[in-house]
Amino acid sequence: MLSTTLRALGENLTLAPSCFRRSVTSRRHQLVRPSASSYRTPSEETGVQTEVKKSRFVAIAAACSSADDALAFIKERGDSTASHNCWAFRIGESVYRFSDDGEPGGTAGQPIMSAVDNSGLDHVVVLVTRYYGGTQLGTGGLIRAYGGAAQLALDKAAESAVEVFAKVDAIVNCEAADLGKIFSAMDEFQAVKLDEEYSDDGSVHIQMEIEEQTVETLKQRILNSTSGRAEVKWWPSSD
Repeated sequence: MLSTTLRALGENLTLAPSCFRRSVTSRRHQLVRPSASSYRTPSEETGVQTEVKKSRFVAIAAACSSADDALAFIKERGDSTASHNCWAFRIGESVYRFSDDGEPGGTAGQPIMSAVDNSGLDHVVVLVTRYYGGTQLGTGGLIRAYGGAAQLALDKAAESAVEVFAKVDAIVNCEAADLGKIFSAMDEFQAVKLDEEYSDDGSVHIQMEIEEQTVETLKQRILNSTSGRAEVKWWPSSD
């Protein structure tokens, strides 16, 4: 059932911003303003291996949907028998972290983070695992080794990266007789129904999720197909 708040939003013009979502269940009720209308992210996990003075560096890049998702990936894919498991991830403008995991400060996590920031990818995590080869690499050597391995993994990931568009919540208020037209339009624009509620006065409130780039076109389609009887409101994702 639609919450009282959502129902009220459907009956008023002022609505809260929505967030990037790749599926209906992904942080459905967390309203966060995204930094852009779309981003590129790895479509699959990619890995590379390099060797510097007998130290082996294994770098893996993958998509992540949240900080918890990134940390879970690092925990799962890190090798407890290795010398160091260093990493970095970024999710939008403000969510990012990196770790040197015991390497001298600034020689591992930061170079990996720099590679992430220069990759053109977002919602991405990179783990670089080092197997010590017996020779000290020095500050500059470590920076080049970790940053270089991360860049190679990210370059490989970028080759098959996918573009993910921001999705927004929309509310449709309509008459029950127009439901067929509403659902037909939703199917055409691949909108996903999140909730549906019938009011005592016979009106129907539908909450849906749709890509931001197509929501206005869907809105016009619904208005035209119902001769203006339906009302569509949505959460803008930009100022």
